[in-house]
Amino acid sequence: MAGNTSLAYRYEEVAVNTANPLQLVVMLYDAAILSLQKARNHMEQKDIEGRSKALNHCISIISELQSCLNLKEGGEIASSLDRLYDYMKRRIFKANVEQNVHPLEEIEGLLENLSSAWRELVKKSPNAIQKRVNTGIIDSNMAGSGKPVAVQPKTLNISI
Repeated sequence: MAGNTSLAYRYEEVAVNTANPLQLVVMLYDAAILSLQKARNHMEQKDIEGRSKALNHCISIISELQSCLNLKEGGEIASSLDRLYDYMKRRIFKANVEQNVHPLEEIEGLLENLSSAWRELVKKSPNAIQKRVNTGIIDSNMAGSGKPVAVQPKTLNISI
């Protein structure tokens, strides 16, 4: 069994190292969703340590996504995401304190919607991505234009 875990970890490591920045954002959303699901399971099993670890991991991911926002150049989209990430973190803290799964379900739905939107962006042609760079939605380093924009996942350092 340890061999399979090692292979799975290696596969994830290769996937992260070969992903483009847009794919990394999707991976972070997916990891946050998985952490929320784990936290809910731990909550139902009354596993305080497991719940805390899973929720802390989710908050770390959301904080990392939030730190990648370029509020100066990203306009209303970046500001809205910033407020949404703050809201998510407050709801996660509330869920942890109250030991209530309902806020976690709400946040999971929000993260799934965001993940879905980013997945669509990943599917778009380079021209569509360049258009989003020019409008300030995507970091130029992600698409190679040289202009600063809303999201800058240059230093994503969250383990998935």
